[in-house]
Amino acid sequence: MLPLHHLALVALQCAFAASLQFTQEPTNHVAVETQPTWWHCVARGNPIPSYTWYFNDQPIRTGQANYNVMTNGTLHIYSVNANSVGTYQCQAQAAAEIIISSPVRLKLAEISRIFSTSPSSQSSNLGSSVIFECAISSSPTALITWQLNGNDVNNGRTVTMATGDSTTTRSTLTLSSLQHDDRGQYRCLAVNPLLGPPVVYSEPATLTLIGRPGFITTPSPTTAIVGSTVSFQCETTGSPVARIEWINSNNQIIRTSGRFTATQTGLTISEVRQSDAGYYTCQATNEWGENTAVALLTVTDPSQQVFLTRTPTDQSVAVGARATFSCEATGNPAPRITWNKIGGSLPVGRIEEPAVGWLRITNVQPSDAGIYRCTASTQLDSTTAQAQLIVLEGPLLSVTPEDTIVEEGRVAVLQCQAGGSPSPAITWMTPVPGLSSIEAPGGPFSSVVVSGDGTLTVSNVEVHHAGTYTCTASNSVGTSSAEAYLDVQRAPVLTATPSDKTVVEGGSVFFRCRAEGNPAAQISWRRFDGTELMSDAKHSVYGNGDLMISNIEKQQEGQYTCTARNALGEVSQSVNLRVLIPPQFVSFPLDQVIELGDTVQLECVVTGDPQPDIEWVKDGEQIVLESNIVFVAGSILIQGVTKVNLGAYTCIATNEAGNNQMTAMLLTPDVPTFTLAPVNTTANVTHTVTIPCRANAREAPSIRWYTATSEGNQLREIGLGKPTSLASQGATTFISVEGDLEFTEVRQIDEGWYLCVADNSIGRVTGNVFLTVNLPPIISNTNSPLVGKEGDAYLLLECNVLGKPKPQITWLLPSGDPISTDPTKYNMQPGSGFLVVYSPNVEEHDGDFTCVASNLLGTVEVAVTVTIRGPPVLRNILITHTDTSVTILCLMKGSPAPTITWLQDSFQIVGNSLSGHSINGEGALVITDLEALQNYAYYCRASNIEGTLSSRIQLPGTPSAPRITAKTSTTIDIAWTGLQPVGHLNITSYRLQYLKFGEASYIDVATAIKATSYRVTDLQPYTGYTFRIQAVNDLGPGEYSLPTQVTLTAESDPLEPEDITVETFETEIHVTWSPPAALNGHPDNIAYEIAYGAVARPIGQATLLYKRQNDPPLSVQLSNLVVETTYSIRIRAVNTVLNKWSRYTAINATTQYQAPTRAIQEVYAVANSSDSIFVTWQAIQDRTFQAYHISYGTQYPNASYMYATINITDMTAESALIDGLLGGTDYVVWMTYSNKGGVAPNSTVISLTTKPVSTILPKAQSSDLPLPLGIIIAIAVGCFAFILLLVIIILVIRQRHSGSMGGRFWHTRLNPDALWIHKRNSFSDDMSLGDNSSSGGSTGQRTGTYDVAMVNQNYQPHDDTAMSTASDYDLGGDYEDISTSTKKKKKKGLRDVIFKSRDNPDVVLVSKAVIGDHSPPPVALNPPTSSEAPQRSLAEMLVPYPDDAPNEKDPSHTDNEKDPSQADISVISSVSTDFPVFPNADDTLKLANELQVDSKQMRKMARKAERDQKRKMRHEAGQKSKKKPSFSDRLGKKFSGKSRKKPVLTSYAQGDFMLSTNRQRENAAMF
Repeated sequence: MLPLHHLALVALQCAFAASLQFTQEPTNHVAVETQPTWWHCVARGNPIPSYTWYFNDQPIRTGQANYNVMTNGTLHIYSVNANSVGTYQCQAQAAAEIIISSPVRLKLAEISRIFSTSPSSQSSNLGSSVIFECAISSSPTALITWQLNGNDVNNGRTVTMATGDSTTTRSTLTLSSLQHDDRGQYRCLAVNPLLGPPVVYSEPATLTLIGRPGFITTPSPTTAIVGSTVSFQCETTGSPVARIEWINSNNQIIRTSGRFTATQTGLTISEVRQSDAGYYTCQATNEWGENTAVALLTVTDPSQQVFLTRTPTDQSVAVGARATFSCEATGNPAPRITWNKIGGSLPVGRIEEPAVGWLRITNVQPSDAGIYRCTASTQLDSTTAQAQLIVLEGPLLSVTPEDTIVEEGRVAVLQCQAGGSPSPAITWMTPVPGLSSIEAPGGPFSSVVVSGDGTLTVSNVEVHHAGTYTCTASNSVGTSSAEAYLDVQRAPVLTATPSDKTVVEGGSVFFRCRAEGNPAAQISWRRFDGTELMSDAKHSVYGNGDLMISNIEKQQEGQYTCTARNALGEVSQSVNLRVLIPPQFVSFPLDQVIELGDTVQLECVVTGDPQPDIEWVKDGEQIVLESNIVFVAGSILIQGVTKVNLGAYTCIATNEAGNNQMTAMLLTPDVPTFTLAPVNTTANVTHTVTIPCRANAREAPSIRWYTATSEGNQLREIGLGKPTSLASQGATTFISVEGDLEFTEVRQIDEGWYLCVADNSIGRVTGNVFLTVNLPPIISNTNSPLVGKEGDAYLLLECNVLGKPKPQITWLLPSGDPISTDPTKYNMQPGSGFLVVYSPNVEEHDGDFTCVASNLLGTVEVAVTVTIRGPPVLRNILITHTDTSVTILCLMKGSPAPTITWLQDSFQIVGNSLSGHSINGEGALVITDLEALQNYAYYCRASNIEGTLSSRIQLPGTPSAPRITAKTSTTIDIAWTGLQPVGHLNITSYRLQYLKFGEASYIDVATAIKATSYRVTDLQPYTGYTFRIQAVNDLGPGEYSLPTQVTLTAESDPLEPEDITVETFETEIHVTWSPPAALNGHPDNIAYEIAYGAVARPIGQATLLYKRQNDPPLSVQLSNLVVETTYSIRIRAVNTVLNKWSRYTAINATTQYQAPTRAIQEVYAVANSSDSIFVTWQAIQDRTFQAYHISYGTQYPNASYMYATINITDMTAESALIDGLLGGTDYVVWMTYSNKGGVAPNSTVISLTTKPVSTILPKAQSSDLPLPLGIIIAIAVGCFAFILLLVIIILVIRQRHSGSMGGRFWHTRLNPDALWIHKRNSFSDDMSLGDNSSSGGSTGQRTGTYDVAMVNQNYQPHDDTAMSTASDYDLGGDYEDISTSTKKKKKKGLRDVIFKSRDNPDVVLVSKAVIGDHSPPPVALNPPTSSEAPQRSLAEMLVPYPDDAPNEKDPSHTDNEKDPSQADISVISSVSTDFPVFPNADDTLKLANELQVDSKQMRKMARKAERDQKRKMRHEAGQKSKKKPSFSDRLGKKFSGKSRKKPVLTSYAQGDFMLSTNRQRENAAMF
């Protein structure tokens, strides 16, 4: 057992534990508007307490909007607002015990925008103390800090904080032992700890220190080089301002002279010498004392080590921005600073030097990244520093998402990849509810997952996944985004289904049928008979699937089916339509008037669907069957009608469609009754009026009208249209068809009683009414005029009025104002026409009072003239302005009438006594000296026997300067103190003007402001304005006030950029623009966004660049573009502080191939013949090449030029022939070429002359008259005879020569270094072209047309071969006589020159040669020595050898050969060194290898060919000796071409083709 005191202690502890008490009670709370807040309340008790919160004494319910009471007692307010402010209490309950906390308040966090107390400027002595105070209203208590000259005060000064009241926070700054560093501007900074920025600043206060001078800047020790310039700075502070003196090491004051310049702020020594070294003292002196500062000057020798005083730092910049590296150095001599890029070169054209030695790279490109080194060097020393440039590239989407269509339940994939530096992060914006964005990698969320490479995958696609997905790649440089639409397709689903309807025939029915699906579902309706419904007169099939059927008929009853279908499926729903027909009467009961005892039948036959039920009622109640009433098939038969049977019988037919009823009256004859009884009537005089009276009876009554007494006694009948007297009552009335009494024009005499009588044979009824006639007010009399005197007790005015209704009377003062309701001034008895005016006076009461009487018919007024004797009173001052004068008229009143005099200040104006002033006939002052208005006051003086009044007239004074009370970016609120009136002229208005900063003239804002404040609108943002005001009265404007200080409007969104220009290249676009017309903000806050992208791409895929306003020039280089693509370039400006954007300025630009900038090189032209020019050039290399364009033309005698152009599309071509020209004519030739970007510059124009027309074989000349036929035949026969004779002579000579020489063979010399190409097959020189078959006369396989690549002029043959006469082109050459032991040479024609065929002069391919059946093989030569074969010029190589070259005994050598000196040769001075160069050869062959001739092998071939030829000749000689051919046989052989002979070679001037290359000149030297 426990001791008793222990049990008591346990019981006490249990009781205490069971007691309910707060452990954390809520206190007053401050919260941020729109933010959540939590209010804690904790109690301890047993059991665990439950909590209830009260707001403004009302409990907060569970689920109450914006509140949540947690189980732990905490009150959670989701979003604090103004409605949340109030008193709160927390209640805790444990079992039956309840405790309630003390009331606490919830307040919104706030801080005033201005300090209620700002620190005040002070002046104090050095070493003393000052105290600054400031206060601001804030809830909760604000955090206040102090600043000195913009820097925090943190040097141990004492700052105290205090709360003045519940909302005011005060701060005190105490500064002790003041020093010079303490001087400057102080201000408070306050911030609400809950709201955070912005910071509120107090007005600044200036602390001025009085005492011995102090130093702001002291001179610094300096080391200078001999001959340099050195400066010391010294600035002081203190009050009064100190005087500065400079003292040298010898304690001498330095004056400004020679090399020394001493000022209040510094000392400068130029051309420093060694003797200048030493200490220099800056001595500051004022009334309170002096202070000094000393600096040492050290003078050194000229040479100094190079030292970097500023080194570059690493930079990270975006593409298109600029990077600046600083580098500065000292040394002696001054070091030179250079820059280089390690492992690369500095950018070209984008380098600037913003300061000496600095490096700036503009329009930074990715290739600029790297390490840049700064080198400072002199001839004796150098040092370096380096920094790295990291180029940041904005994101560029390499893979963009594409619009995707996917069926519901499948997988959708959207790809998005991007590059950039730093590597961009990819974020997807999705249309999925609850998933606005997802970063890569992320998910899955709602079946959406984004992989690390940016690919977004939607598994198990649902309808809510459909929408626009935006991929955004972002890094520190910028962002780039692209959009794609995910289209989710599914089979139709009915979202609204129709239901069965029942409708009454003739009505309308509306079936609602809606469906969703993708592709969009098509909805159709079918009727019960399978017919598809289309919109017509009865059916309306809406686009959304609804169906309305109008004017329904019974036959439309049945089933209707709605079907929705798309490509993925269909769904349908059927409904039934039931049509009802409402009851319709076939026959219905009719009204009947009968006698009692008659038999009556009331019929009622009805149809409808369903068949209607019939019910009868009598007098609105269910009919009671009497003994004489019988129902017959829905009708009623009444036999022996009694009074009980009389009344209204109604047949009611009812079915589902509705009901219908018909009523019939069963009546006996009766006395008339009023259907519209007459009533008392009021009418306005002269108006029309009708008094109603209408009656009804089964026997139609007649209606008559009478004048009557009030008791209803009938007097005189009226309304008959024939009055006995117009002056009698009701004389102008008539009775309408319905029985109404109508007055055509009511008169006052018509007022009275009228009786309406309606009667028939059964009886009569009457009605007695009164007509009241209203009259307008009429003033019968007044007591005008009245005379009173100032000082009388009162004045009585009388105005008697008649009218009905009784008029209301009001009085107006002479001024036109209503009389006052003050009973001490006026007394007007209601209903009477009397007005009592107490204490009358001239100013208010002298003049015409107006009595106004009014009722509903009108108003009438009359003037009551009152004259009050007293001193003059000013009624008005009338001022009239013209361009040259001002007229002032004083309107005075008083009795007797006052006299007017005028004064200028104290000078009385009489007539024209004052220049520029006069008084006109009305007594008005006319001022023509307008300048006097600015300088004088004028007085209008009125006098009579009762007194004098003087009125001052003057321009208004000068207002005080206006105040700025508020401002925005486009408005400024102005306020000013209103001026008091000057004399008797009130201020009528104010004029407000502003002066825009930078402009010279003020501009009117408003010229007639009545108030003393004004809001100036339509200002330009971030622009300075000053304002001034001017007061105006009736005399004119006064002086302008002092202007306000320049006030800057707030910043705003900038205007759009202007003047976008682009310069396009293949893969780049250079964009420049001008700043907006108005930046509307500080330039440091303005930047530009440049968005660009291909026009064909969605706008969301634009690439973004940024450029700041203060980073000129305003241009960017768009790189890595696609050629021949149109790009949309949009630029907008932004205020980076306000984050406000301008509108875009856009331009489209197309990248394009660039036109060539360089002309074709090495263009040459030579006259090839009389009708052709040969042109060569150096082929170009251009991947966008299109064509060469060769232009040529000539000048005709009339000085006009005719040009033509040849186009060549082969880029590898290097020559062309222009033919069809005129011989001996001056031509000009030039050429160019074009690519996809345009046309290159023209080459130099070449002037040349075609060769003259040849006289050997002149071309046929055109003639207007053709030769006679006989002459032509004679010429032809003569030519034929001449040719025949010539052939015979040649054969005879040949025969004789053959016999004497024992056989001779001819051959044509061929070039051993020539390349012969047959049908694009190349034959090198080691293949004998003369290797024929053993059977004589047969040609080898190499007979045909060949392209001659080159002909060597130095060829000397070793054997005789023959050239076939079948050749179209001949080769000139020598022959050898091998029949004797001595070789003989004979010259025949030009050697090694190809001539144009005379039979085909129009053929251009002059390098063609046809090799016959005995073509000689090419034979090599031994190279001659320099003495034997000196190198010859190109002209020498292309003309025949001299005349002494052939054998003198050669009989074929004649003097008719062409003289080499007469050769018409055009030499191309410089051509390409490539070999070979000729028009028709395939230059893809490796000619160089084929032209290397083995001399030894060639000599062996030549000797073998010689032996074979000799054997053949001996064989032929033996044959000839056996049988000598006759002359005719020999002649036949000559013509058959089988005789081997040397053809006669005739030069043809037009066919000469000159060609020269370096290779030819080399061959000439070699051979």
